[in-house]
Amino acid sequence: MNAAKRWPGAALALFLVILSAPHAPAAAQSSDTVKIAVITDMSGVYSALAGRGSITATQLAVDDFGGSVLGKKIEVTAIDHRNNPTEAATKAREFFDGGGDLALDLTNSATALAVSAVGKEKHKLVIVTGGGSSALTGASCDKYTYHYAYDTYALAHSTGTNIAAQKNGKTWYAIYPTYAFGTQMLADFTDAVKSQGGSIIKADGAPLGTTDFSSYILAARAAKPQVLGIFSAGADMVNTAKAAGQFGLNKDMKVAIGLLFLGDVDALPDVFTNARITTSWYWDEDAASRAWADKWTKAFGGGFRPNDVQASDYSATTQYLNAIKAVGSDDPDKIVAYLDGRKFKDFYAHNAQWRARDHRVVHDMYVVDILPKDKLKAPHAWFNIVETISPDRAFRPESASICAKDW
Repeated sequence: MNAAKRWPGAALALFLVILSAPHAPAAAQSSDTVKIAVITDMSGVYSALAGRGSITATQLAVDDFGGSVLGKKIEVTAIDHRNNPTEAATKAREFFDGGGDLALDLTNSATALAVSAVGKEKHKLVIVTGGGSSALTGASCDKYTYHYAYDTYALAHSTGTNIAAQKNGKTWYAIYPTYAFGTQMLADFTDAVKSQGGSIIKADGAPLGTTDFSSYILAARAAKPQVLGIFSAGADMVNTAKAAGQFGLNKDMKVAIGLLFLGDVDALPDVFTNARITTSWYWDEDAASRAWADKWTKAFGGGFRPNDVQASDYSATTQYLNAIKAVGSDDPDKIVAYLDGRKFKDFYAHNAQWRARDHRVVHDMYVVDILPKDKLKAPHAWFNIVETISPDRAFRPESASICAKDW
């Protein structure tokens, strides 16, 4: 059940441009159009968790806003970054040089960091919803980038502290991907587990795109930890969890997954049953979430339900357009001045604030367990919320920020 392969053409009235090859940059910024680029994985390991579903969500936000702001048409463009940070940066630069206003989504932390650097260079806004590295609001923070949905710190300090606080959650064996997201996730989980008196006794790194995790799982079983930590995402995470299930580790120890999405559970519910994760949003959380999910499902087709990245794309787009309307301009500096410190609440984000100190957007996070099939109350309703983590507990405190704010 790969949602990225199902996108009925009739479902969207969408101006969609897939930039899969270099283009000559336009000479100047358009004065009559607000241009939003969803820079995402359209064909690779993260395409099911963002991809076309994120484009659907972004276009829904534009449509619900009325399709224009300050008399300017709002245009949504899709850019496939192919999980290549160099390619992502090149395409982002071309988009901004051609009059682009906002780069959004950026699933894959390496591409998010690369595009953030371009936004800083060009003085253009970047809102990261899909990338998870907390470096975006730490060592690599800048004036024009906001980190919106989740980050490795919030995932680790929600799931990690929740499990490590228990007597049978003290010793961990970690498997992580050897790129920006994975190394940061490992560091953040290590700190979270240590804060509760636990430890990661061994961490094995695997290259992005690894397909055979049997050797990693056998090494984890031999170490006899209380918790198996799977700190990858997308297809890598799925393949690791499948291997853990095949060798019975999910019966011998608690499985903590750093980043898991609804579509992953839809595809392989038995693999993820009883795993514990953290999410920034859940479609069946409350009435407002269910109503928005119904709208997204109708637009996307296939009966699928949206995940938190897709919901955050809609939320971030709406917040951005509201800011343009409020300040009467799409000037990035004016929008930053308006957003910094602003509090808000919508169907996606509860107790939310655009934090001025480091441009981390903070909000409630949710620790959830994956339900077995016989416990479902509705199709796709896999999550059972076991703890709501307030923003001050979920995200890195301002007092501990390493962002060298220079703006």
